[in-house]
Amino acid sequence: MFPRELDPAIVKYMFVEVLAQSTRCFAEDGAVRLETPFMLPDGHLVRVYMRLGPEQEVVVSDGGYTSRTVTIFSRFEEEARARYEKLRQIARDLGLEYADGELRFVAPSLEQAVRRVPTLAHAVVAGLGMLTW
Repeated sequence: MFPRELDPAIVKYMFVEVLAQSTRCFAEDGAVRLETPFMLPDGHLVRVYMRLGPEQEVVVSDGGYTSRTVTIFSRFEEEARARYEKLRQIARDLGLEYADGELRFVAPSLEQAVRRVPTLAHAVVAGLGMLTW
């Protein structure tokens, strides 16, 4: 039987629990690989990579996954160039960078980096959404 009203505190608690259960972190090559609960069009989860920059800022990227996938699924060089330009536009629209084959951003603190992970995940999903699976 369901309650007549949903308690916002319980909804928030359950939502946070589900996110925590579906998120995993691993140390990998001097960075942290964060497996997020955000899903790609093919059913895999979005992974992001966090590392400290030279000034102790947090650099968060897709590790080049989006670009590599665009390359694999582009039949012609012109098609790939157009898709890379679309990735640059997605990055600009979301306040991210697209450089050295990575979608990324730099945050001054870990808290701010974590808060922006969903934006990066959105960019990865949008970038890969232009591909035909």
